Amino acid sequence: MTPLLSILLAIVAADAPEAVFAQANAAYGEGAHLEAARLYEQLVSDGVHDPVVFYNLGNAYFSAGRLGAAVANYERSLHLAPTFERARANLGHALSTGARQLARPLPPWWEQTVLFWHAPFSPRFSVTAAVVAWWGFWGLLCVRQVRPYAYSRVLLACSLLVAVAFGASAWAKSHPLELAVASHEEIPVYYAARPGNAVAFELFEGDRVRVEERHGGWVRIATADGRRGWVEVSAMTIVGPPYAPGPAAQPMDEAAGGAE
Repeated sequence: MTPLLSILLAIVAADAPEAVFAQANAAYGEGAHLEAARLYEQLVSDGVHDPVVFYNLGNAYFSAGRLGAAVANYERSLHLAPTFERARANLGHALSTGARQLARPLPPWWEQTVLFWHAPFSPRFSVTAAVVAWWGFWGLLCVRQVRPYAYSRVLLACSLLVAVAFGASAWAKSHPLELAVASHEEIPVYYAARPGNAVAFELFEGDRVRVEERHGGWVRIATADGRRGWVEVSAMTIVGPPYAPGPAAQPMDEAAGGAE
């Protein structure tokens, strides 16, 4: 192996997701929490959308005093893995340290009514269950055409119902409620999308709100109790997907405002 090839292989290995993840874990263990967050953010920007990565990123931000970014990443982790109890526990702990425990906005009424059962399932599970049930329906139908069997209609109806139910679940999970988390200590919420306008109310770091509309560098948000107004998007962390980079991945002047 030539020296040049060895160097190239070492560079590729150093940039592999596993190596970056190990570096991030090591930085966190050494107390370099923002450096750990930067490395986890690198993984996310490279397309590693894993609940453990988001969980670790939330831990790094929380340890660095960035409550808003921590809450947003715990939410991301739980969206991908709803039964991830450590992420749920850490989210609850992070929220309890905020100035106000504002309730999380609820999903649309139709999702609460029709899909009340699907919360424990991950997006991947819902997609897989829908595909398996759909092809199972067609397989059973083909078998029935060749050789009728007992309870064929019941089995066909059940498989079609499962396919439709999990198909609806998969769609809802791929179009989640658009959440944003307040990422500065106090954020004025204006009646209109411009500074200097009258302030309707304030958000505090860690508050979760629903994004209803975007306009330039502003978003119109709604709280769980129905209050609405406009805030500058730079003061919020959008939960996603897509996943916007947090303060550790931004230039220092843009990331200013969080506690160290």
